[in-house]
Amino acid sequence: MIQFWAKTTPEGFPGISVFKHLVNTGCVARRLAEASSFLIERFQFRATELGALVALHDLGKISPGFQGKCEQWLIANKLATVAKNGNWLGGTETDHGKVSHAVIQDFLIEAGWPRSAAKYLATVLGAHHGRIKFPPNDRGIRPPLIAPFSEERSGIDWQSERLQCAQKVWNYFGINEVPKNLTGDTPVIWWLAGLTTVADWIGSDERFFSLAIGDDSDPDACAKEAISVIGLAPPTIVPDLTFEQLFGSDSNGSFSPNDMQRKAMATIIGPGVYVIEAPMGMGKTEAALGAAYQLLAAGKACGIYFALPTQATSNRIHLRMCDFLNRIAPASEAGRLVHGNSWLLNSFSDEYKPARNATEKTEQDARSGRDWFASAKRALLAPFGVGTVDQALLAVVAAKHFFVRRFALAGKVVIIDEVHSYDLYTGTLVDMLIKILEDLGCTIIILSATLTAKRRTQILATPKNSITSETISYPLLTGRTEQIPFSPVSATPPASKKIIVEFVQPETALDAAITVASAGGAILWICNTVSAAQRQFLLLQQRSDGNLKIGLLHSRMIFSHREARETEWMERFGKSGATRCGSILVSTQVVEQSVDLDADLLITELAPTDMLLQRLGRLWRHDRKGRPVAAPRVCIIKEKNTQDELREMSSKAIVSALGGKAYVYAPYVLLRTLEVWQKKMDGIIIPGEVRELLENTYCERDGEPASWRQLFNEWFSTDSANGFKAQMNANIWLPALIDQEGVQTRLNEWPTISLILCTEHSNHYAIFVDGSVAHFSAVFSYETARTLHRNMVKAPLHHFNLPDEKGPWGEYMYGAHAVGIVGADGVVQINGLKDGISLLYTEELGLVVNKFR
Repeated sequence: MIQFWAKTTPEGFPGISVFKHLVNTGCVARRLAEASSFLIERFQFRATELGALVALHDLGKISPGFQGKCEQWLIANKLATVAKNGNWLGGTETDHGKVSHAVIQDFLIEAGWPRSAAKYLATVLGAHHGRIKFPPNDRGIRPPLIAPFSEERSGIDWQSERLQCAQKVWNYFGINEVPKNLTGDTPVIWWLAGLTTVADWIGSDERFFSLAIGDDSDPDACAKEAISVIGLAPPTIVPDLTFEQLFGSDSNGSFSPNDMQRKAMATIIGPGVYVIEAPMGMGKTEAALGAAYQLLAAGKACGIYFALPTQATSNRIHLRMCDFLNRIAPASEAGRLVHGNSWLLNSFSDEYKPARNATEKTEQDARSGRDWFASAKRALLAPFGVGTVDQALLAVVAAKHFFVRRFALAGKVVIIDEVHSYDLYTGTLVDMLIKILEDLGCTIIILSATLTAKRRTQILATPKNSITSETISYPLLTGRTEQIPFSPVSATPPASKKIIVEFVQPETALDAAITVASAGGAILWICNTVSAAQRQFLLLQQRSDGNLKIGLLHSRMIFSHREARETEWMERFGKSGATRCGSILVSTQVVEQSVDLDADLLITELAPTDMLLQRLGRLWRHDRKGRPVAAPRVCIIKEKNTQDELREMSSKAIVSALGGKAYVYAPYVLLRTLEVWQKKMDGIIIPGEVRELLENTYCERDGEPASWRQLFNEWFSTDSANGFKAQMNANIWLPALIDQEGVQTRLNEWPTISLILCTEHSNHYAIFVDGSVAHFSAVFSYETARTLHRNMVKAPLHHFNLPDEKGPWGEYMYGAHAVGIVGADGVVQINGLKDGISLLYTEELGLVVNKFR
């Protein structure tokens, strides 16, 4: 009897059999399903049934196109000549995923499953390497099996062998359930797809499942150990904790919940969609986490994913989340940080090495396993994670492994912070994500301080006429529990705070910053572009007498330098203010949201109303004695033209007059913002006037100049096109898009290139700009990857000709990249830079782009 191999040994000999591998993977799937018992009950499946379905995933390995890849197997079975003459590796189907799809569909139909269910189950099980191999066909057509040789020549009835193996798996798991009628819209379909992929990765891990032929270890015991070691076991939650026990105490003693927090925890009682609108600094994060704890303790959720707009905000919230998790689940693995660069914060060993097959082309599969289990993506699978919304949005778009993210998020409390900050493209994906997660038994908690009524109705898919006196109160909780809407819940607002609003010339703002800082104050100066922030930083340095601490923070710094600055300035401007002495932080938008900064004076460039309000959330954020200013004040840098002049200018002239910010924000929105805020020169009341400011900025109205209407039409047309593009990219039946944060989830009109900064390098080693050293070899090293990515910045792609990507970097990089040599003077020497452009890098300034003619 022929034994069909599923994995080969490192020496290239046949290893574990297909049947044994199927059973191993099925046992892993069963254990993972049991860890989410409330979910599979919701899906009306049993864990054993799911394990059996998942186990069918690699039936396609029983095929000449796969078995012929192991020369030693062919020799042992006297099939080498037959395989050569029959062209097994050229004339047969070598993609075992497609073969699996075909045979699973045949087997399920024979087992009595409806064709409508079999075609979808076969599709998702055959897609376990991340991409859909063959779309389901309404007529029951499945991938064709190419076999241009007769059964007699090989002596093997391949289809019979596959079907017998499938029945053997079915018998092993004791399947006798009544088949279910599933469709492509059934949530469990894509959850099952993700379960299959994750179970296959774990079932292929040589640390837990031997490759040796005849291995007699207990698959279920191995599966249990693997899930525990990898960190996917369900957490043990400490019961009956009070709000004070969850969040500790503040300087005044016990940290008691405010009215908004109490009502949020009383309202969020089960899976559903909830929107919490409350002023900056009122404790929306604690309200959401408190509600999440209650659901975890009640067995109505299996984890938490906290999704934020940027990596910087993710890093800060992660620290707060870890304290929270230490209280509710002290025995569990710490909360994972999940975004494209989170793995740079930790040292990863090379301990995890996916099973490599000496004869099968597995480089891509090995890289997938490496990415998910040893880098940031593994964190999405862990019970607790903090990261960017982009990682969750990759569950929506047709990216490779989108279904693994659906599996990873299913049943969790997903907190989406600062939802107002996304453009229509990302916002459309967010709306789709909410619906997908709701169907997967999630509790979605949406946090915002500056949400318009229109955006709320979009998120909750409520009628446009639902805006009533109840829904304009602030703070406010709205949403639905288990698909049933509840009446809006208003909460007591915090004490009102009047903020002085001034429009000032740049020179006046400079004087104000120096004066307040010299008196011991903390000034936050926010610019809309990196280049503007760098210029302002240099101007402040020139004006300072050297006694002031002046810092710069933006996205074009290598990770090492930015990480150090974030730590320093978050502490300096934080709640304790231990190092608060006279200081000025110049930054871009990276500090305007979800960051606990407390400034005495805020200076900012013009930005849309919602962004300005977010920036105001960093002003007088905490009760603090001894401030060097009498009242909270925001200085908005004046535009070069007056409001009356802007109303008379052409649309093109307006864009030119607004400068760089017009390429960051919609010019029409900037004009409306300017008009609204210039009417508030006597000051604004927070939170009482938040709703008014937002609605007056974004409401429709008549009587605007023709040039303004043209800018509005351009904004509307662009948004409409972007929304349509988001819907297109969410068509999961399209060819798989690249699985990379920010590529499919954000619209970037200014594409970037990854620029690796060294002081010296060759094909064998590199000395990087932060002083670290990496050596290159034929073996992939996480430490080398970490070192390389910690010394990388993003630069505008349009400044480069086609970059030269040759060298030892390819194994460690995605997409366009280039290598620059940083001299002692900071000048970056790089091939492929366009004429008229020069680059400078210093630890103080980050990457500076100079243009000249």
